[in-house]
Amino acid sequence: MRLGTTLAKLQLLMLGAGGHARVLQEVLEEAGHSLAGFVAPSAEGSLLEGELSCVSDDEVLASFAPSDYLLINGVGSASDLGLRDSVFQKFKAAGFNFLQLQAQTSHISASATVVEGVQVMHQAVVHSSAFVDDNSIVNTGAIVEHHAVVGTSSHIAVGAVLCGNVVIGNRTHVGANATILQGVRVGSNCIIGAGAVVLHDVPDNSIAVGVPAVLKSRS
Repeated sequence: MRLGTTLAKLQLLMLGAGGHARVLQEVLEEAGHSLAGFVAPSAEGSLLEGELSCVSDDEVLASFAPSDYLLINGVGSASDLGLRDSVFQKFKAAGFNFLQLQAQTSHISASATVVEGVQVMHQAVVHSSAFVDDNSIVNTGAIVEHHAVVGTSSHIAVGAVLCGNVVIGNRTHVGANATILQGVRVGSNCIIGAGAVVLHDVPDNSIAVGVPAVLKSRS
């Protein structure tokens, strides 16, 4: 469900309460929406603002009706996307749906496809015929060029550029200001280092760092 879709009958719950969650809260507020609460082990250390109720995963799964709530995945990633992915999968299996969020200064082409739980942040661009799969982040100022594909639960970090026809696998982190050149394929469970320039394909479970990027096995 897109942010622009009416949310009058649904309450918004944030999963997580760290820095990424706070940015998402601001994007919601800019669009005139507010959180009903957040899901975390405790309220201690929360960066969210306002007097919000804190509930645990177990409470939500046991007592909350999926038809009454829409979730926002506030779990970010510096590299490992396993936690963000597992949170998404757990609540989807329980019947919950996730909000697709687009910041007001971002641009998504009319011919692009972004699906459930995708978050496109300020000044980010998703160009013609690109595809961004479930639960992925296109972060501030990132560019997903024409006909590029981003898999599930991946993170295109701040200022990163995916040139045309790039393919990114599932649970892959493309670091801040990295550039993936046209037609390159990056596998699943990979980390592309900040500022890297990737000229060649990257296999699953690899790390690529440097200019030009060199491969390292991910243990």
